[in-house]
Amino acid sequence: MDEEQQLAFFLEWDDPQSGLKKGYIMHYHGDNTVELVERKTRKIFLKRIRIPTVNLDDLYVGGSVTVYSRQLTIMESANEFTQKMLQQREDKALFVITPNGYAQMGRIVQLIEQSGVSVRDLRMVQLQKSHLATLQTAGAITDSNHQQLLLRDVSVLVEVRLSSAGAIEDAKMTLASAGVDDAVLVAPHGLETFSPGRTVDDIFPTTAVLDNCTLCLIRPRIVREARVGEILDAIVAAGFELSALKLVHLQMNEADELFQIYKGVVRQYHEILKYMCSSPCLALEVRGEDVARRFRELCGPFDVQVAKTLRPDSLRAKFGRSTIYNALHCTDCPEDGVLECQFIFRSLSS
Repeated sequence: MDEEQQLAFFLEWDDPQSGLKKGYIMHYHGDNTVELVERKTRKIFLKRIRIPTVNLDDLYVGGSVTVYSRQLTIMESANEFTQKMLQQREDKALFVITPNGYAQMGRIVQLIEQSGVSVRDLRMVQLQKSHLATLQTAGAITDSNHQQLLLRDVSVLVEVRLSSAGAIEDAKMTLASAGVDDAVLVAPHGLETFSPGRTVDDIFPTTAVLDNCTLCLIRPRIVREARVGEILDAIVAAGFELSALKLVHLQMNEADELFQIYKGVVRQYHEILKYMCSSPCLALEVRGEDVARRFRELCGPFDVQVAKTLRPDSLRAKFGRSTIYNALHCTDCPEDGVLECQFIFRSLSS
């Protein structure tokens, strides 16, 4: 194929050893194979090879891909063909699950995932008056009752990429037919319009309480397969409170720090680290009495086959495939719950 008719992107990698940013050109082929070229020297850095975790849906400016444990940020398109492709896919929309929709949060996210759009970000926020002005300008807020409701308690923002011109209307119809449209506001823009030039973490401080809490990480496969809503629904239905949500893409050093207590204890530790950094996870702060023990029971045994035998109703039994692909991480020791939540929702944001 002609290089000008091939998807190509300029990438950056933060070298943890030197502290420098290194530039690459990535050529992406339709069969999940990629080639990396050093941007400065134009020397081949990685010959064409299949990387299963790099998918077409992951390729957009501001996104990131993981190639052999290196997390590379997509800076811009590297040719006109790619630029045109990105322009065709750049339309976004924002679904705002209001406080009235909290109990149905999982079901609503599930309906959004199934409506033909691609979820790009998902986070729990406390909206402020300045945010409401943006939503009002976009036509998402139509009366004062919405404003009072959104200021009263936390909301969940779901940013999606639209797959077609009519995707947002299709999603609205899906929500309406399920009877949950009154708990969801829709704005025809992405999160960046709330405050251009600032990071999303700066715009929306964490809602994490960091008290009587445990950490849950919904693993990359579940996020990629658009099954996040199912797990959220199961957690809320089991009586747990979700006080913070955030989509995170872990770096290797971050994952190693978070899971340090499992080093030398869990087999395939390094393989699990690589997998956890392969694409985004959804982090949850889960709260309640005796929450670490109770939530660990809901998750079930770490080994999926053991979970299917001994705890067939557990989340890992229902959603897991293997030890590595076991659907989610949960805090094991009660005393680590606050520390793990603090690491994800405070330390990584800063």
